Amino acid sequence: MLSLFLGAGFSKWAFDLPLVNDLFDFDIEPTSELEMRRLLLIENDWKEWRANNLNITPERFVYWCMNKSSHRKSRIIWYISRRLSEPFMTKIRGGLTSAMFDERRIRENPRIVELRCFFEQLLKKGLTSVITCNYDTIVECILGTKKFNYGVQGEQLVGRGINPQFPWQNAHLKVMGELPLIKLHGSLSWDENKKYTSGKLGKAGKSFIVPPAPEKLAPDELADVWQLGAELLVGTRFLIVFGFAFNPYDEALLNFLKQHTKNVENVLLVDPFPNFSAAKKLWSNCNIRSVDPRNNNLLDLALD
Repeated sequence: MLSLFLGAGFSKWAFDLPLVNDLFDFDIEPTSELEMRRLLLIENDWKEWRANNLNITPERFVYWCMNKSSHRKSRIIWYISRRLSEPFMTKIRGGLTSAMFDERRIRENPRIVELRCFFEQLLKKGLTSVITCNYDTIVECILGTKKFNYGVQGEQLVGRGINPQFPWQNAHLKVMGELPLIKLHGSLSWDENKKYTSGKLGKAGKSFIVPPAPEKLAPDELADVWQLGAELLVGTRFLIVFGFAFNPYDEALLNFLKQHTKNVENVLLVDPFPNFSAAKKLWSNCNIRSVDPRNNNLLDLALD
């Protein structure tokens, strides 16, 4: 079995979404006065915190916000969600919202078309699962609802259909694809009870996600997602790890990988600066090689 494990570096490569060290660039175009106020409050908090913590990583700022007050916790979740939604905003009924996975603007996006070719090549090589700690909706937009599922083929999603002019026409689609997409840290398109046809919850700051903070642990509500990911990894023989940083603070995720990838024989690190030493700690008996995504055609990244 061939599995693809995606880290934040994949989203950076695919759509130039920020890594955590660049997360607080505040590169958001506010769509309302409420968003403008939220953005200003987060920016002020960041500047004040940064002035007193020059040599401390941004993860600690997230951790501080999550534990300082309920208002700051809500705002930091909104900011992270909204920042990662920025490339996928679309006009609808005179306003801006997150694009639906299957809509034409997404399907015909030149970068999405390129990425779709990359995934199609991997599928031809036997790709059986995609597991990710990212919560953006890039993979959903690449594959569309007919080519992936969140673990249950035919699962009902909530939300609008593909036509932004008539958003509730053919709404509430089902994910019908055979390829499991396992999102270990939640998604911009999920809340605690439902999954949606777009990342609109990210715009509202109500997404069910685990923000990038030290000592992060998966909430109990994601236990079934982690279990499904574990089952898929146990059967994996070839693992492609794309843009995963092996951060030491991500202890729960590192332990998860080590525990459930004991049958893996070959590992391909897709990364401009592959962390071989960290990879060896997880897969000491595996054949590990690397490829730099900056110096290769998309199709060349597929397995030989």
